[in-house]
Amino acid sequence: MKFQLLDFQRVAAETLITEIKKAQSRYDNDPDLRTAIVLEAATGAGKTVIATAVIEQLIFGSDFTEPIENTVILWVTNDPSLNAQTARKMQEASERINDIRVIGQGAAFDEESFEPGVIYFLNTQAASVSARIAKKSDTQAFTIWETIANTVDRIGSRFVVIVDEAHYGVGSRAGGSPTVINKIVNGDTPIPVFIGISATAERLNKALLAQQSRFPRAVKVPIGAVRDSGLVKDRIALAPAAHTGDVIADTTFVRLAVQKTLEYERRWADYAQKQRENPVRPALVVQLPDRKTDDQDFKTLIRTVVDAIVEEWPRLITANIVHTFAEHTPIDLGSKRVVRYMPPQDIQDAVDVRVVLAKTAITTGWDCPRAEVLVSLRASSDYTPIAQLIGRIVRQPLARRIASDETLNRVHAYLPRFDRKTVMTVVGQFSGAEAAGATSEIVRLPLEYSSPDGMTDALAVLARLPSYVVPAQATTPQVRRLHGLANLLDNDGIRPGAFAQATNYLNDRLDTEAAKLEAGGELEKKRTEVSSASIFQILTSIDGSVIDGEQTLVGTRLDSKNVDDVFRRAARQLKDGTAEAYWGYLVDKDPDEDPVEAKITVAALALTPQVVVNIDAAAASLADDWLKAHAKTITMLPEGDRERYERLNAESKEPVQRLSIATEGTIEDAVPITRDADLDDAQLLRKIHDQVENRWPKHLYQDAEGLYWKASSNTDGLERAVLASELSDPQLAAWYRNPTGGDRAVCIPYRDSGTGKWARLYPDFVFFFEVKGEIKASIVDPHGIQLEDWADKLRGYLDYAERHSDAFRAIFPLTEIDGKELILAMHDAKTRVKVQNFLNAGESVEAIFRAYGINY
Repeated sequence: MKFQLLDFQRVAAETLITEIKKAQSRYDNDPDLRTAIVLEAATGAGKTVIATAVIEQLIFGSDFTEPIENTVILWVTNDPSLNAQTARKMQEASERINDIRVIGQGAAFDEESFEPGVIYFLNTQAASVSARIAKKSDTQAFTIWETIANTVDRIGSRFVVIVDEAHYGVGSRAGGSPTVINKIVNGDTPIPVFIGISATAERLNKALLAQQSRFPRAVKVPIGAVRDSGLVKDRIALAPAAHTGDVIADTTFVRLAVQKTLEYERRWADYAQKQRENPVRPALVVQLPDRKTDDQDFKTLIRTVVDAIVEEWPRLITANIVHTFAEHTPIDLGSKRVVRYMPPQDIQDAVDVRVVLAKTAITTGWDCPRAEVLVSLRASSDYTPIAQLIGRIVRQPLARRIASDETLNRVHAYLPRFDRKTVMTVVGQFSGAEAAGATSEIVRLPLEYSSPDGMTDALAVLARLPSYVVPAQATTPQVRRLHGLANLLDNDGIRPGAFAQATNYLNDRLDTEAAKLEAGGELEKKRTEVSSASIFQILTSIDGSVIDGEQTLVGTRLDSKNVDDVFRRAARQLKDGTAEAYWGYLVDKDPDEDPVEAKITVAALALTPQVVVNIDAAAASLADDWLKAHAKTITMLPEGDRERYERLNAESKEPVQRLSIATEGTIEDAVPITRDADLDDAQLLRKIHDQVENRWPKHLYQDAEGLYWKASSNTDGLERAVLASELSDPQLAAWYRNPTGGDRAVCIPYRDSGTGKWARLYPDFVFFFEVKGEIKASIVDPHGIQLEDWADKLRGYLDYAERHSDAFRAIFPLTEIDGKELILAMHDAKTRVKVQNFLNAGESVEAIFRAYGINY
């Protein structure tokens, strides 16, 4: 893969591969056992990248798996433009996939069966009853249905059909007739292994349950993982009409949307200049009613909208505006102005396109991350298409969260034909199953905070506080992580020659491993094991009676071809070219070294489990050392470059310290859209400003009045008590509401005793005190005693404080028992010993606080 998969993408790909192989095995043993695997992946999860990784492994194999011989992939959707977009993405993501054939795009297709090793793309329109490939003729010897049936007959479970946006076609039409997709999957010759991809799988699962003809399996990408990855925007701001009435302020809202788009453009330009990147050119999407383009009233509406956009947008011309209507023809607005058609899949890369006029063609399967503002002129009853379209534009243009400008982590939707009550129906679509998997938090009023000059010292301390990256669930081979880091350090000029240094280091370590085996008399024995074959022989007479019992002939030397087979197997253990590099090193080091013998030596090492473990650990150690050694230089790189190092950092097998906590730019909080629906934004803002009890001074990031608004809740009594107490301390210089995730957070790792996996703890507050002219930080983390994972978190605090107590003035987990607020002084070594002893003895958290907690 050219693209580096994120943790959740890697987990999904590995799980899907496992399920496919199980499905193939079931069918091979019993052809009546067919399987339906549902990949449920929210918008922004990178389903194409996940699917590409799976297909690449099926056809070509990987470091972890053998290829599946004779694999054929048939990718089906109901949209030819979506097929074209997916095929292009697939080739961009993989350096090995190159044979992709699109069926039904005007080209003839007449084959007895599909060709192994090929990925075919078929849209349902091309297989409709009237389509050429669906019926025999003088020029069509085989119908598409015969091709499908013949392929099943010839290769069985190796024929895998993947249906994208599967919830649209797996069921039956009204009246009971099967859809084209259903006919492909469950026709006269049913497909052995079917994979349905959907952002909203509820409808798909119901259809599969009704069919009861397949073994159902599910692979679900957690929505939280997608959100945490930064691939999608954090928030969606919905702006409905301020009130209902006779006048629908369509063009007013269009002008507001233009202003917001231009604001995004300015912010992206500022960000690009600071980070030394190419700027994102945001686009505005205008969704129009679903009416015929030649309707005169509709054309008048288009003309009015275009006039408003061009008047409000300096230097914008009609050539910068395109439409995606089904008619595919230019729209003549008169006065030599023409709005051209552009296929949805081409818009993202056509950076001269700044405005997109759409109806419903782009509500499904379309990706344009730079489309960050939507104005919909659809009626208020059309909430599902609007929610679906918003679901298409929540992707981050740079595929990462923007730490230094919170505004760039949201999209805006202007809905002039919606009042405040009906806009809640759109919100319901996002919390339900019809929003195309959009996962972002929907907000009404964003509140932006910046850090005043007086907070510079406290910010610098926050940036240096120890915060950890918790390891991924799917472990990355550490030699691959080391090579990835070496490439970055080399390319960025931070450590010239890093890749060669890493290769030499691993070769030296393999020399050491070989010497250890040789010293123990094991190396030659292992070389013989990997280069010899055992043959079983039974001598019988013609009538079948046994003349001589079973014999084993050992020591038969493998020929050079089989040695190559063993070497390839070894390369899957010593991953990412390590085996090949060491083989080349052995041959170059000794002119008399037989290349075949060198391969046997490498295989002997690679197929010794402890050697592989030791090499992987050595690679992890060097990678960690390099990250620490160059941390200061890395933190001064542009944000996008730093993100690449942080992702490599996260691929460690154990928690590793983050290079730094992000502090630059602004932060954002927001008022949820469900709050005070009867107030307009100005009234709501005034109400917030009047909530003196909820606005706190001395936060690291403040509004124009030097305050930070923290919404009250029924369960935040402890938090409010902590704030009141700490703010009364005359030495307090600042405080920070620690976020639950992201690169601005202090993260403490702990082991979840239930799952055995690493988990993340985000303390609620960090306070900064001026002590003898120096700023020192304190953690105060209030939680209720009822939390089940308190004991695990205390162990996390123990390990963290053991390593980093000198970086803090205090580390205080806090709880309330019998009306008393109690804290554990985890920064104190003696307290840590006592708490550790109690935890080891199986005592409860309450007992620990009662025994060693001190009054707060």
